[in-house]
Amino acid sequence: MIGGGYIGLESAAALRKLGKQVVLIEALDRVLARVAGPEISDFYAAEHRAHGVELRLGAMVERIEGDARVSGVRLRGGEVIPAELVIVGIGIEAAVVPLLAAGAEGANGVDVDAFCRTSLPDVYGVGDCAAHENRWAGGLRIRLESVQNAHDLASTAAKAIMGAPEPYLAMPWFWSNQYDLRLQTVGLSLGYDSTVVRGRVEERSFSLLYLLEGRLIALDCVNSTRDYVRGRRLIESGAVVAAERLADASVPLKEM
Repeated sequence: MIGGGYIGLESAAALRKLGKQVVLIEALDRVLARVAGPEISDFYAAEHRAHGVELRLGAMVERIEGDARVSGVRLRGGEVIPAELVIVGIGIEAAVVPLLAAGAEGANGVDVDAFCRTSLPDVYGVGDCAAHENRWAGGLRIRLESVQNAHDLASTAAKAIMGAPEPYLAMPWFWSNQYDLRLQTVGLSLGYDSTVVRGRVEERSFSLLYLLEGRLIALDCVNSTRDYVRGRRLIESGAVVAAERLADASVPLKEM
């Protein structure tokens, strides 16, 4: 596996269930570094190691070896890791060159407005390529690479095309299944300045709450569906709750 994001970790888990030997190579110093806090990264790294995955963190790939078939992965420094199969999950670059060449505005993807319209007449953008101003990211223009985002943007574009425009306001959510762990995320943790762990990590059922200036902006919930459902409402309301109260798992989030 090249890449320690969701694709890499989910594929590693699936292959380990099939009894395959798995080496996961990540250029950064932790898995899920771009999408989750260190507490979630450390937890999932430990889980994968416990299931027999060999993690190589801070490792750079120089090239994939082999002629007719892959035979290995060469790391910077010269080490070659033998391989019969290589899966590369290192993120994407939006393929919008034709749109930009035609005059559409954009840098990281193609820029769209609240109704998914590009700057070109009658041209819309949805899914991973669509850079939109997201209210849950403090109005920043971002691309969201998720199934949920693609569906919601497509619905927004269809309504606008049919003459019944409704702005895109959907709250981001995501899920990931690895082994017997179900990770559910809601909100966007971009720019968070503190975190709160709710529940017991050692019991493999806990939530990581992301705060910005005391306001709850996102949650990562591991085998903790109640926190996911109730935390969503706290984010929607812009709730400011004391960190020690959020950390008290004996008090349901719905009471906050």
